[in-house]
Amino acid sequence: MLTQTTIPNGVLVLGAGSLILMALVAIRRHVMRDAVFSALILIAAAFSLAMPQILPHLEGLTLFRLDSWSTFTSLLIIFCAISVILMAPVKASGGDAQTGSEFYILLLISTLGAVAMTSAVSIVTFFIGLETLSLSLIGLIAFNNRSLLAGEAGMKYLILSGVASGVMLFGFALIYAETGSLTFRFPNLDNIPSPGIAYAGLTLFLTGLFFKLSAVPFHLWLADVLEGTSIPVAVIVAVTSKVAVFAAMMRYFSTINLFAPGILYDEIAIVAILSMVGGNLLAIVQKDLRRLMAGSSIAHIGYLLVAFLSPMPYGFPSAAFYLAAYTVSTLAVFAVMAGVMPQSRDIRQWHGLARKRPFAALVMSIALVSLAGIPPVVGFFAKFYVAAAGLAAHRHWLLAALVISSVIGLFYYLRVIFVMMTPGRNDETHELAPQSPNVSNVALITILACLTVMLGALPNGLILRSQSLEIGAPPLATSPALSSYPSKHNGALPGPG
Repeated sequence: MLTQTTIPNGVLVLGAGSLILMALVAIRRHVMRDAVFSALILIAAAFSLAMPQILPHLEGLTLFRLDSWSTFTSLLIIFCAISVILMAPVKASGGDAQTGSEFYILLLISTLGAVAMTSAVSIVTFFIGLETLSLSLIGLIAFNNRSLLAGEAGMKYLILSGVASGVMLFGFALIYAETGSLTFRFPNLDNIPSPGIAYAGLTLFLTGLFFKLSAVPFHLWLADVLEGTSIPVAVIVAVTSKVAVFAAMMRYFSTINLFAPGILYDEIAIVAILSMVGGNLLAIVQKDLRRLMAGSSIAHIGYLLVAFLSPMPYGFPSAAFYLAAYTVSTLAVFAVMAGVMPQSRDIRQWHGLARKRPFAALVMSIALVSLAGIPPVVGFFAKFYVAAAGLAAHRHWLLAALVISSVIGLFYYLRVIFVMMTPGRNDETHELAPQSPNVSNVALITILACLTVMLGALPNGLILRSQSLEIGAPPLATSPALSSYPSKHNGALPGPG
């Protein structure tokens, strides 16, 4: 179902919920109440997206387009936000430096910006959503004002994110100067006076997108930010923002034929290869698990770009499937970290976890195996789906990079599992005593472990869901070359069995 609307229901619910929470906090601060209220708002937003008929649509100036793609990615984003609440430490007194009433206000606002980006069909609404997400992320990253690392990470993100937004905005200005359109879709470059300026604008726009995705060579900020901030906020940086930006990127380029070689294809392909290889090489030398996850996140963006550049016939469904698999597996890793070893900085501190906390070590192993792409968990099928998309589109160089980088990735994922399974040497003093996760974190870890295994063993449901997704692009007079490419991408991959 495609619906053009002024404001989607999900954005309305999250916006109204954020305002109500601000009023509640202004009257009286109570962290536990604010956490519960935020979770209820997120659940209500998810219901309004899954059942859009329960709220009336506001018709008017077309700023958003509701379709199954925006609903799918928005639900992933809201699931991440609920997971953040479940894994964040909550004390009614607000004495924990990691969270507070303002933490939940910023969480709702960042989710609001991310959800708005997934359905934006205007440059204005896309940019407002992007900046809503980015500005609230700065506050979340530096929320623990007692930590020098958090302050440093927040400052780095503030400066580099501001530069990237400025570059992207300048790109939009150049595109608007040549096309006269604020529509958020790839412009028709035929019959314009200076296509070179429009291409320069597209290059700047892509540069901004690659920074927000932390793709190589615009990735250097990610490891420092994940290392400096708290684990729940690291989830928003590594998962929520990536899903939102990639969803918007798919919508913007949904009307052009990326199957044909060209400058645009070459630029994205080079970034994909650099991200796959560079991300894994960055992760393999890390001793800090958060920095290792930063390298992993960069590599997975490269894998997603393989699906992005393989439009026929599996590209779009495989990207949707991969986003879901990446979200579930990465959330599981961070949930275990937040539950049993939130103070950990060194991978060697995880020695002997399988003996002390066997369930946590098991879930961590399942999630890492999934990220590595080893069967039978969901990450294997996601990577297989992307490889099938690349093979069908004859992306041989990209496939070679995917295989080589996946082999590199095996080393550091399995190294963490090996560390958890073995005790530390007697002469090592790195081993830390894991803490007992709280009830909400145990529930979250259990759910994520079940999803990781079940979606790998029974992927047909998610495959059918991903194949039924569609992207509705706003209308624009297009050239014959562009209009010949269908706006709805469908692909069918036979499920196992």
